[in-house]
Amino acid sequence: MISEIKLIHQFSMNEIFEVGSSSESDLKAWVANGHYLLSDCLAPSRNNRVTEFKLRFQQTETLYVSLANDCNRFAQAAIESMLSIGKINKLPKSTGWATVQLYYSAFFAAHAILRIYGRACSQLEVDHTNKVLEIAKTMQLDNGAVNIESGFYFSLIENNKVKFSKMKDSHADTWASFSGLLMWLIDNIPNATAIGKHKSDTLDLISNIKAALHLSGAARGNWLSQIRNKVNYQHTHGVWYPYRGALHSSEMILRNTEWLKPPTSFDLNLNNNDISILYNLSNSILSLMYHLMKYGYERSGKVCLPLTNGTFRLINQIQAP
Repeated sequence: MISEIKLIHQFSMNEIFEVGSSSESDLKAWVANGHYLLSDCLAPSRNNRVTEFKLRFQQTETLYVSLANDCNRFAQAAIESMLSIGKINKLPKSTGWATVQLYYSAFFAAHAILRIYGRACSQLEVDHTNKVLEIAKTMQLDNGAVNIESGFYFSLIENNKVKFSKMKDSHADTWASFSGLLMWLIDNIPNATAIGKHKSDTLDLISNIKAALHLSGAARGNWLSQIRNKVNYQHTHGVWYPYRGALHSSEMILRNTEWLKPPTSFDLNLNNNDISILYNLSNSILSLMYHLMKYGYERSGKVCLPLTNGTFRLINQIQAP
C-alpha cells in the first residue's frame, strides 16, 4: 500500500470500517429515525425559513452503520460506472458516453470519500426535516419555526454532533464540498504521524487533484462538471460522431480498469487537453476512493459487513479469472 494512502487514512472516520451490522439504514433514515437531540436552538430567518440545524447524538453505532452503507452504495456506483465503459466495435472512436461515465464515476467516488471523513451531501425530504422539527418542538428549541426546508444538505460530523447546512446545486455543491475536504486534508497533513518525504508526497497528490478540480477558473472545484456539461449538452471536444477536432486518445478513454492502480500513477499535468485531464482526474479520484477503502477495510480485519457484501464482493467479481 502506498504511503500516501496510509497517511491520508489517519484522518478518516475509521469506525465505519468496523461496522458489523447488516442493517441497511442510510444517513437519511438515521435522520428520520430521530436517534438524536437538537444541539442548538433553531434560527429561523425573517420569513421563517430554517436551513441549518445541528444534531447531538449519543448512539454512535447507528450513525456509523448509516455512513458505512452510504459509502458502500456510492463506491459500488462509482466502480460500476467505470466498468461499464467499453468499446463499440462499429464505432471504435466513440467516447461521448464514456466521457460522461468517467465523470459520474468520479462524482460517485467523491461522495464515498466525503463519507469516509464524516461528511456527506444528501437529499433530505419533508419526512426527514419534519422529524428534526418535531424533536426541536419537543425540546422547546424550535424558536417559533414552523418549517425546516427539505432539499440538498451538506453534513459534517464533529464532536458527537452533526451539522446540516442547506445547499442548492447537487453537482457544483458536491464538488465544492469535496474541494473543501481536500483543503482540510492539506491543512492537516503536516500534523500527521509520518516522515517528511511521505508528508511531502501526500501534499503533492492532494494538491494536484485539488488544482485540477479548479481548472479554468472553476472557483468551486467543479471543473469536471463544467466539462461534463459541455460534452453532454453542447457535444463539444470531438467525442461524438464524426469526432471532429478530437485531441484525445479513444483507446485511453476506453480503458476501464486503470483506477485499480495507485492514484499517484495518473498524470495530472494541467497542460494536457481537457479530455485527457478528465480521464486522469476521474481515475485518480476513483483510485483514491478504492485504495482508501481497501486500506481501511484490511486494516480493520475485513469485518465491515456493508463493504464485505457490497464493494469488495463487486471487486472480487471484477478480478475473478
